[in-house]
Amino acid sequence: MDSPASRRRSRDEKSAATRARLTAAARTLFDEHGYHNVSVTQIARMAGVTHAMINVYFHSKAGLLYALIRENNASQIDRLCSSVPLHASFEEKLRHIVTVYVEGDLEDPRLLAVMQAYFWQWPADTEIENRLQLRQALAPILQALRDSPQFTHRSGEELEDALDSFYAIYTHGLRPAIYDGASPAQCVETILRRGKILFDGLALPAAPGS
Repeated sequence: MDSPASRRRSRDEKSAATRARLTAAARTLFDEHGYHNVSVTQIARMAGVTHAMINVYFHSKAGLLYALIRENNASQIDRLCSSVPLHASFEEKLRHIVTVYVEGDLEDPRLLAVMQAYFWQWPADTEIENRLQLRQALAPILQALRDSPQFTHRSGEELEDALDSFYAIYTHGLRPAIYDGASPAQCVETILRRGKILFDGLALPAAPGS
């Protein structure tokens, strides 16, 4: 006879498999047709479950899209973990980090465009959750700033502001891949070129009395 623990493990495995089928189906359909042109019925049909399962596991189609965003972010963070060269210059660290993230984000440019559009529509609690994950993703850059001698005269608040500004540069630097057919390597160079202006300014001595 199955023990309660084995039955619970079996339920958990089935739930995980159902979630995986739903996210895989949603990723495919969103990519092919766009987020707004896909119904929960289509997603459920491709996943081989009833559309009620989307509400059970993700609450809504929007929640399913956010699950894809979290998956993308988590995979990039995992890929970057422990791979930043410890004794490299700030510029070398930044290039490594940006390259990892750009290559991950541009694996599927059309789906990236859908996800970016959703950022302006999701509820406040989703925004809070995403900000926490984003801080985790940007932590290697913040650490590189703190470790670099050229920025030691800057306060923690100034470094945080610079990080937020660089994230805006990064996000805008992905747009050529979606609209102009730019390669990931070209996007990396664009982001680093624009970021250099920001970080060169950050390295300058603070103005007297500021």
